[in-house]
Amino acid sequence: MTGPVMNARAALAAFGLAAGALPASPAQAEKLLLALSSQQVTIASNYAGGELTLFGAARGEPRRSGGRWEAVVRARGPGRTLQVRRKERVGPFWINGPARSFERAPDFLAVLSSKPLASVAAPEDIASEQLSLAAAADGAPAGGTRRLDAAEDAAFVTALVRRQTQRGHWREDGRGVAFLDRDVFRATIHLPPDVAFGAYEVEARLYDQGRLAALETITFRVVKAGFEQRVARFADRERLLYGFGMALLAIAFGWTASAAFRRD
Repeated sequence: MTGPVMNARAALAAFGLAAGALPASPAQAEKLLLALSSQQVTIASNYAGGELTLFGAARGEPRRSGGRWEAVVRARGPGRTLQVRRKERVGPFWINGPARSFERAPDFLAVLSSKPLASVAAPEDIASEQLSLAAAADGAPAGGTRRLDAAEDAAFVTALVRRQTQRGHWREDGRGVAFLDRDVFRATIHLPPDVAFGAYEVEARLYDQGRLAALETITFRVVKAGFEQRVARFADRERLLYGFGMALLAIAFGWTASAAFRRD
């Protein structure tokens, strides 16, 4: 047995002993075991992005695919309202046009699979379970009062996926899950430098020729550390005093700049 497989099995065994039974239905708990390289990501002033490794172990034999599993791993961050606004040209000017709000959309989303997603799960499952980036965007409730037709709404969905992908907050990789041997797999979750604080959920799905055979979830948290954590705690406990202090600091900076560039 190779070194990476032994390390993965050791991590899964240690996690199983430490955590006991994972929250899942009895049938599924016997199918899939998960472990993360870390269950807390600490953000300090020098944080420039990071990564977590998910290890998974499938139990039992595939019944339909001749001894081969396929896996899909989806990592989701805190939900928030994301807005996409279209610019329109009026003569020589560009003005704000129609907008589409995506409520409770994940600020961070990574969809990793052992093969391209369309080769692993059925299209209706991808849409209903919001496994792809487009399905996740399309499934986010629309905000605002203006109703969009189907073509216009699809254009906003495409724009949101493009923007979030360019920011490094959304990612889809059809080769992002690697099987180390027949039943042990690994996936690396890349976190951007401006990752949001809060709780994250990692969901792993095991497929047997397009049929969902097991589903399991595990969580991790992104938290502040050092000076940033102390400032955040103070701001939360003493909101009025914190706001007053920030106002005084802004005035002091303004006065200093004015004095430095004052002309005699």
